[in-house]
Amino acid sequence: LSPPGDSYGVLPRPCRALVLLNPQSGSGRALDDFQAVVQPMLAEADITTTVFVTERPHHAHEKVRDEDLSQWDTLVVMSGDGLLFEVVNGLMERPDWRETMKKPLCILPGGSGNALAASINYYAGYDQVAKKKLLTNCTFILCKGLYTQMDLVSLSTASGKRFFSFLGFGWGFISDVDIDSEKYRWLGSARFTLGTLQCLAKLRVYQGRLSYLPVATEQGSSPAPRDPPAP
Repeated sequence: LSPPGDSYGVLPRPCRALVLLNPQSGSGRALDDFQAVVQPMLAEADITTTVFVTERPHHAHEKVRDEDLSQWDTLVVMSGDGLLFEVVNGLMERPDWRETMKKPLCILPGGSGNALAASINYYAGYDQVAKKKLLTNCTFILCKGLYTQMDLVSLSTASGKRFFSFLGFGWGFISDVDIDSEKYRWLGSARFTLGTLQCLAKLRVYQGRLSYLPVATEQGSSPAPRDPPAP
């Protein structure tokens, strides 16, 4: 299920999991789906759960930043990618972040956008699926208890804020679609289609500057061929 060279850890049995769940994510069925699909499977796998239901934005961020997490073996996020973003950034604000970030994280798809869950499903060798089938597959991965390392991306803004991401950073049109479509959460994944049409109707112009450092060539090696200069 993995490229050669990958190493895995294994969750202990019995396993104690803190489940962070956003009841408003996706079409608002995350809590129902957790109780109907996820909880019975975890019980069979000897994984006991403590469910923390978020009540406002940044609630999960504050929870994992301030809480003593030593009583749990793994953190499980039942939502879309946005709640996991909160959790990762909350963990990275802890003074003991180096140790805490070694605690396995699991994503169970319960939102409108479930890109990381779908990526893990693909990485594990399963067919491309969505909705309940994707949730079942990801829960089964958690039940097996294998985990491996994943890279994070760090970005610092001009205002001094620092963010960590597990997929990528968006700016401009795509970000506006994501943000503006929040009010259509009840539509599920269709919110992005409506948000796109709305943003196209009031198309904005984005002014930005991209700066980067070129890759340094090794001493003694010839530089890579360059494309002809563009205007």
